[in-house]
Parts: sequence; structure tokens; C-alpha cells
Amino acid sequence: MSIGSFLATRENLELVKKNSWKFGRPKIIEMGMRYYEQHPDQAQVVADNLARMGLPGAGAALDEVLREIVVHYYEKLFVLVKTYEAYWIAKNRIDVGDSLEHLAEAREAGKAVFIGQSHFGATYFMASVLMVNGLEVNTVGNFPEPVGSMLANTVDIISKKYGTARANLLNVADSSVDVPGEMLRLLMLKKIVSNVYDENNRFCRPVKLLGKTLFGGTGMDLILKPFTDDKVVILTPFLVRTSDETFRYEVDRHYLSDGDIIESFYKSLEKRVRKYHPQWYFIHELHESFEDMRT
Repeated sequence: MSIGSFLATRENLELVKKNSWKFGRPKIIEMGMRYYEQHPDQAQVVADNLARMGLPGAGAALDEVLREIVVHYYEKLFVLVKTYEAYWIAKNRIDVGDSLEHLAEAREAGKAVFIGQSHFGATYFMASVLMVNGLEVNTVGNFPEPVGSMLANTVDIISKKYGTARANLLNVADSSVDVPGEMLRLLMLKKIVSNVYDENNRFCRPVKLLGKTLFGGTGMDLILKPFTDDKVVILTPFLVRTSDETFRYEVDRHYLSDGDIIESFYKSLEKRVRKYHPQWYFIHELHESFEDMRT
């Protein structure tokens, strides 16, 4: 059983629902850290992946990484069951600075926006940043039931009750949805579309990260192939935790005319990993990214 499966129980959903961020978060963190104590093999996977990437992965350094992985799963539970508190955090605890300027530029120029997302930082709050700032986003993800319905319901309540923009889910787990086709259609309609680029699938190719070669891209270069910089604004956002209850939204701009767009994405990710590597929660699955799945 993985850490995600261990924490994703009905009991924990109720715990998170009934407790505020201040009290629910430490309870889930304690539970998750106890899991790693009882499953040293799982902690060792993380330690081995850290070592493979040349990152600190022993003692207190490993504990910090494990804790941030658990925090990620708390945030997942939180967005599944919270409405007003999730809205309030997005509105009041996330420093966006001038990071939304590129999105404003795209809206004024009538351009589509592609957002390349990675498994780093507080990703479950990514969509809410745009929602509370009046920007409708179409987010691709794998949301098997009951997660898909719960997320859709939460988004619906927040947008209707608090007057935010919507986040529409393009659910890979729903076989009736042609996700690549829908992404292309929405980009052609000059919408905002978000998808991850750092999972491994048959469309991935060799990329460099921290001097190591792994497989990435998820075919996002193929999705963007029909477009030029005159038609689409391409961004990679990162929601960095700045304390137990505050965040900073950082955004990098990318240009198709500069060359390899996937390489550009990974340079942005590497920059954040070097600065805040404990928040790179994908480290517990990173070994899967070294397998060539193209065949």
C-alpha cells in the first residue's frame, strides 16, 4: 500500500472535513510520518531516488522530504472536502505578486494559454489560484472515482457560492473523454489548458534533469506543435509553500521559437528543485521515469 492509498480513507476525509487547516493538517502529517516509520521500505525508495538525483536523503533531510510528501496528500484530501476554507486560503494565503501578468496579456491579445504543470509544491491549489482571480481553466488529470466527482462538486460549489471562475476537469480516467482532442479544441478556442509534463507515458522522450537522463514531456510538445507564439502563451507555474499556511505562486514564460519546449519546461522545474527540493513530491515515484515506455 502506498502513502497515498494509506491516507485516502473515508475516515481521513471525515477528519479533514471536520477539522480546520490548523488542526487537521498536523493530524494527517503525524499519521503519514508514522506510516513511513512502519514501512521503512517505502522511505528507502524515497532515499534511493534522492541519492540517484544527487539530493540530500538521509536523517533529518530525508524526514523533511517525507513530511512534504505527506503534506501533499493532506492538501489533496483538503480540496476534496473543503469549500469556504479552500476559497479563503486561495484568496488570502497565496502571494501571486505579478505572476498573473502573462495571463492578463493573453486575455487582452486573444491568445490561448497552455500551462505546463509538474509534480512539485502545492499542486492541488493550482486551479484555485486562477479561479479566485477570475480565470477559467481546463485541467487535465487522472481522477478516478470517487475523486473525480468530489473534485467536480467542490469546484461547482466554490464557483457558484463565492463567485469565482470555474475549473473544468478533463478526466483521463473517463474513457468517454478524448483528452488530447479536447485539449487541442480548447486551445484553438483560445482557452486556458493545463496538463502535466513530468509523468512517464509512451509519448515521453529522454530529457535532462539535475544532470540525469529520464523520460518526460507526456507528449505536450505534440499538442503544441500546431501553434506558434502568436497563438499561445506557454507558462509553467509553481506553487511554493512558504510556511505551514502560506504560499507563493511563481510563473515562468516559455516560447516555442526558442527551441525544445520540453527542455525549457524541465529547466524551470530544475530551478525549483534546486531551491526547494523537499517540495518535489514526485521523488517518491521518480524511479518510474527512468523506464522507456515508447515501445
